[in-house]
Amino acid sequence: MATVKIGADRLSATELVAKAQGIHDKVVGNAAFPDPTPKAADFQVLIDKLAAANAAVNVNGGKAEHLAKRTAKVAMLAALKGWAGYVQAASGSDEEVILSSGFDVVQRGGPIGELNPPKNLQSKFTSMLGRATFKWDREAGADMHHVYMSATSAPFNWELIGVTTKSRFNADNLEPARMYWFAVSAIGAAGETSKSEPLMARAA
Repeated sequence: MATVKIGADRLSATELVAKAQGIHDKVVGNAAFPDPTPKAADFQVLIDKLAAANAAVNVNGGKAEHLAKRTAKVAMLAALKGWAGYVQAASGSDEEVILSSGFDVVQRGGPIGELNPPKNLQSKFTSMLGRATFKWDREAGADMHHVYMSATSAPFNWELIGVTTKSRFNADNLEPARMYWFAVSAIGAAGETSKSEPLMARAA
């Protein structure tokens, strides 16, 4: 089973534009990925915004331009990680299908085997309106994590809301002061684990 490699955290803004555009062009029209999240049109808007911000910095280079560039890069990275999670799920972890999206796959050393679900999922204080922040203990051998959210607990209605290579996550654009439930799975050589124990957290 193959795992999507995002490989974007160390890219410059210019390199990120090129990578995101290449992935966009391979996903659009690809029958394996009919309904990416965020939508392809919105993904393209973020690419164009980052490209325009890069150009503005090159022309003017002022404080406002650099801030706009950083903001556009953060948004682009978040969307790219969202597409990575979608590609992982839609591909069924098939390496050939993943590669057809323009993403690379994680190259493994020795196989580690089946992982346990992530443990010790905890919420963290945040003052950003509409955000819930949480972290968990990283399992050795985990290449990435899927993050799930449910607005109800009876029953849970889990929705994949993100993918991350880290052991922390910010869920944004939530209804302020509302309670939500979150769970995390780990993805390694043997595929995806079951979900962690649910965490109930209130959006700021």
